[in-house]
Amino acid sequence: MSLSREFTQLREGIRKVIELMDCKEGDDFAECRDLNFILNFPTGYGKTTLSIELAKWLSTHTTSNFSRLIHVVPTRSLVEDIAKRSAGLKYAVQYSFAPSELKSPNFLAKFVITTYDSFLLNLYKASVGEPFSVHGHYDLPRFSIYTSLVHFDEFHLMNEGNSWTSLIGAISHLSKVGVNFILSSATPNKSLEEEIINNSKNVVKVSVVRNYGDSIKNRECKEIGRGEYECSTGKELYKVVEVREEVKVPDIDVKFIDGDDFSKFIDGRTIIVVNTVDKAISIYEKLRDLDPCLIHSRFKISDRMKINLDECKLIISTQVIEVGVDMSSDVMITEQAPLPSIVQRVGRLLRRKEKEKGILYIWRSGDYAPYDKSEVDNTLNALKDNDVCLKDPYGCYGKKGYAEVMDSIMTKPKINYGLLKELDKISTNPFLTKRDLDELLDKYCTLTNSFIINLAVDKPGSQEDLIPFSGEMIDKAPLEREGNKVLAFFEKYSSDGSTDNVKVVEDYIEFKDWKDLCRKYRRVTHDKKILLGLKVKREYYDSKKGLRLK
Repeated sequence: MSLSREFTQLREGIRKVIELMDCKEGDDFAECRDLNFILNFPTGYGKTTLSIELAKWLSTHTTSNFSRLIHVVPTRSLVEDIAKRSAGLKYAVQYSFAPSELKSPNFLAKFVITTYDSFLLNLYKASVGEPFSVHGHYDLPRFSIYTSLVHFDEFHLMNEGNSWTSLIGAISHLSKVGVNFILSSATPNKSLEEEIINNSKNVVKVSVVRNYGDSIKNRECKEIGRGEYECSTGKELYKVVEVREEVKVPDIDVKFIDGDDFSKFIDGRTIIVVNTVDKAISIYEKLRDLDPCLIHSRFKISDRMKINLDECKLIISTQVIEVGVDMSSDVMITEQAPLPSIVQRVGRLLRRKEKEKGILYIWRSGDYAPYDKSEVDNTLNALKDNDVCLKDPYGCYGKKGYAEVMDSIMTKPKINYGLLKELDKISTNPFLTKRDLDELLDKYCTLTNSFIINLAVDKPGSQEDLIPFSGEMIDKAPLEREGNKVLAFFEKYSSDGSTDNVKVVEDYIEFKDWKDLCRKYRRVTHDKKILLGLKVKREYYDSKKGLRLK
């Protein structure tokens, strides 16, 4: 029986992917087509459903192509969200400080939900399950990856710095060893997609469109069938398959505002999104009389978990709202940002289609950090005439789709070819080990966008007592110091011969700058301690506002 016959109730785009996979049962194994996918589905379409449904099928089937599914996402919160949706299904998770009973550090479970950071470390021989081993059984998680279907979700967030280089390196290596993968995003970008295609093989791009031909504009393609095209990057050929589906979305009007007096625009349930934590805290304090809820990255995880967003009438947030947060508002006010970020934020405006029409207010703050100035300015210029549909990549209500203007706005991300070459060497040379990756990370610090260090007010009893913090800003953190030393919390490991024991202890650490801290954050000390986090001064933390900087 073909796999596609088991999933007749799914949305058209998801069913089309399953149909193209064409997994057919054999005597011993099911056989699937050797294809890799780039998926362009609108925000809220349910692309995670594809992984969940495939994982259900794989719980009772094994294919000659793959025996498990690894779903890779940018953030820990998104891992947790997908895990909740997978209740009743045998799954495992892997990220820093994940509950031990749910962990699968070697990716051996049939369905693994993990972060890009954990996936890349396991792929490049730093087995996350063996922090004390110089060599480690890195062949175990790599075997699991080599026998998996890998779904890279929200891959557009890996489009800069080391993240983009590491993603291209991973895709290139997986293609060479025959691992099938899926990359999905609601914000199609020609330059990103073509770089991926140039570093892989047998790629099919599947797009949900309103009219045939929508997804191939500005691309070199020829029609080979109804809604099917053969396209070229100039280097590689790939196939585009369009699924025509009338996705009902609300009509969002764009209006610009210049001042930060937001109170007059609040109407019904409102979300205000700004680009920095300090700005979010400032706006929260100005609007305290309206009883707002504040969410950003510099909260203790436990305090952030206490916020019931469904009960909040006014939410003030940073970029954390862009992925992994299932909420809906009647009105949205957003600070200026590049188009992909605007689209992801608008995914939380009338997400449940409460009304047919809504308003997005874009605050021209004049501040560009942390974004590229030209990308922000080009976005504001593209949206000034209110003729871009922000809810569908290929258009709605007579407005052109945001996919049509994306390529002219976003700059092509740069690949660090030095890093790429070294990653390829580690992935292909069987004699290189974790030690070689450690030497690489001494140079580059991290394989992803940024280095996150945990902070804590008190000795942490669990991961929920930690405050994630951008390591590059560590000089602004209100740390507990004694001279040049910083008070820190460590996980200290010991063994009685049969059982490994872990306890959290306090000690001091010295570091020159954030890069030096990054090196020490990964390393195991001679007395088997791993840095868990740095202690911050209590007076700088508030459970309602999070951590202030000094």
